[in-house]
Amino acid sequence: MLENNINAPHLGDYFLEITDTFFCVIKEEKVSYLNEMAIHLLGGSKETLTNQHILNIIVDADKELLEEKLKTTSKRSDYFPLRLRTATENVVYINARLIPIFIGDDKIFMLEGYDQAPIIALEKKNKNLEERLTHMSPIDLETHLPTPVLFNDRVDQAILRALREARGVLTNITSFLTVVVVNVLDLKDIEEKMGQDAKRYVLDILISRFKSTIRSVDTIAKPAEDSFYFLFENIKDKNNIQIIIDRLKNCANIPILYKTQSVALKISIGISVYPDNGTSPVTLLKWAKLNPTLAQ
Repeated sequence: MLENNINAPHLGDYFLEITDTFFCVIKEEKVSYLNEMAIHLLGGSKETLTNQHILNIIVDADKELLEEKLKTTSKRSDYFPLRLRTATENVVYINARLIPIFIGDDKIFMLEGYDQAPIIALEKKNKNLEERLTHMSPIDLETHLPTPVLFNDRVDQAILRALREARGVLTNITSFLTVVVVNVLDLKDIEEKMGQDAKRYVLDILISRFKSTIRSVDTIAKPAEDSFYFLFENIKDKNNIQIIIDRLKNCANIPILYKTQSVALKISIGISVYPDNGTSPVTLLKWAKLNPTLAQ
């Protein structure tokens, strides 16, 4: 099995079973590995799907497209529509891309994809879906911070820059990037006990502290929940990650004075490092969310 011959952390999300993304490892045009999502979509078993030619699970009309991309792709491709044939001869629609990775003298491909069935169903119910998605705001209107839509794009661009510096070889990466998820654990209690204005004030102060702590090249984003996403790019020494965490902790450890009341905050912090913990924005965020620690 291919996964036994490769140091898994360098492949990041391709060997994590926490992802809802289709991943397939291709070596010499044969399937060497599939994650649980891929096995689920194709409806077979790991034993029946492994070691067969990749074109055997591709719908006939798309075989020429994939075969051409396998021959010509030298760097991460753009997403392209691809149809897969399941064990029951049904068709699965995915939005896929090919990612070549060099392990020594071997060149393998990662076929990464997202199941398009939910999107297709939505398009049938609402023809204006594409227009509505286009107008999704990249900025949170309340905090004026980037939303996850813009944050994921910035992480993706940062990954491309790191790969470019490493000439496309993950094991050569020396410029790391870190995704940090900070959960603020007290905001609901503050709102219930002190009101919406108090929560808004505390958030504003906390955001101001975060902004003064990070570099101008770093990114802070605000998802819908009571948390913050951070992207720290171009980290040459992994020991500097702890310095970053300590600074974020200090932002919350100092009490915030609201009118006559002192408000103390508790936060949890989860971190992930590219490429050790993932090689896509989705998985880096998931890793950070699944591994939080309470900040003291």
